[in-house]
Amino acid sequence: RTYFLIAVIYWVMFMAALLLMSVLSTKGIKNDFIQWGFTAITILFVAVKRQKFDNVGFTTEKLKTNLIISCSVIVVSFLLGVAFGKYSLSTLFKRSLRQLFYTAVQEEIICRGFLQNYLMGLKRGKYVSFLIGGVMFSLAHLPYKMFMHNDFSLNYALGDLPHLTLCFVFHLAASFITYKRKDITIPIAIHYALNYVTKAL
Repeated sequence: RTYFLIAVIYWVMFMAALLLMSVLSTKGIKNDFIQWGFTAITILFVAVKRQKFDNVGFTTEKLKTNLIISCSVIVVSFLLGVAFGKYSLSTLFKRSLRQLFYTAVQEEIICRGFLQNYLMGLKRGKYVSFLIGGVMFSLAHLPYKMFMHNDFSLNYALGDLPHLTLCFVFHLAASFITYKRKDITIPIAIHYALNYVTKAL
């Protein structure tokens, strides 16, 4: 159960990082370096422990098929944004890169790669671990929105329940795909597609 304990401590640290990012955002201070740093620390932790990089979600198993599917999802999503989006091509391209590398890649490494993998240490079955991970992933979306709206009430959290539920369902689906495909490549692409298309159209 050491791995499960590491996962819980890691999630608390992640929430603290998100809170710091939220505070800095309200003050107009750039804070991208915090998430980049947190992702780097995650990868470094695995490297120092001399663990395989499947502990952050990457394996060579089924890699070719996973990459083909992922690249297809990314290209189709981008083209949908170009065809039906309301922004210029250069703006869409910049947003596309940010959604892919800043949001999708990093959140998948942190949440589906490392955190969800370590939650398996509970040894109560993968679906129980998926449910716990889903709650953690959903709650991670609250701090920034609460700070941006300057509302830290229970009513705000309840009002955001539909969005939190979607995050929870996405986590379950992404975790299941990761489990079946042995890799977070496809969840990265789906995560990118959902975020990019909703913001591009």
